[in-house]
Amino acid sequence: MVDLTVLITLAGHAPSNQLLQWRADGADFLIAVDGGWLAHRHAQVEPDVVLGDFDSCGDLSEIEKTFPRSVLHKLSDQNLTDFEKALDWLLEREKPSKIIILGGLGKRMDHTLSNLMIAGRLDPALRVVFDDEHEFVSRITPDSDLSLLGRAGASLSIIPIGDCEGVTSNGLEWELENMNFSWNRRISQSNRCVSDDVTVSCTQGVLYAFISKDA
Repeated sequence: MVDLTVLITLAGHAPSNQLLQWRADGADFLIAVDGGWLAHRHAQVEPDVVLGDFDSCGDLSEIEKTFPRSVLHKLSDQNLTDFEKALDWLLEREKPSKIIILGGLGKRMDHTLSNLMIAGRLDPALRVVFDDEHEFVSRITPDSDLSLLGRAGASLSIIPIGDCEGVTSNGLEWELENMNFSWNRRISQSNRCVSDDVTVSCTQGVLYAFISKDA
């Protein structure tokens, strides 16, 4: 199986030009979703595909003029968010091993929570990362551990979606050993990386690790 890394840029809090360029350099396929194309224009990074209902894109001819090689796909189902439509479109055509999402955090809290919940439903073997200027968020499942390098001193919080079992860490100030987490019982808030090689795993459920770039 060939590893395929896909970068999806949503229309939330726009990434810096540097972050978008760096993430694009490490990806095999670039998708700009609706107004997320504006971040690509600002960074002068041409996406492979621009898709969505285009309700926040303005004149489509501007996209075609700016990125003549990008393929535009109109997806109009108002029962799905733009992120859901982008994922459905992608997964009908490709089997990525990793999805990186920019523009999925900040700006509107309801959108942030929705994006995290939507990503939580994806195949547990798929690596999923949200990134912005202040933090990055990595999904943890029984088939996809967190492996974090070079972040000693960084603040790290672990938040479950639903019930999670067997949560175990290595390299944190307050280590976790075969613990059970739940949104209404236990989370790990503001832990700290004390090693440049940190791992977090679980045996059941879905967690998100929030790693601060400001600390």
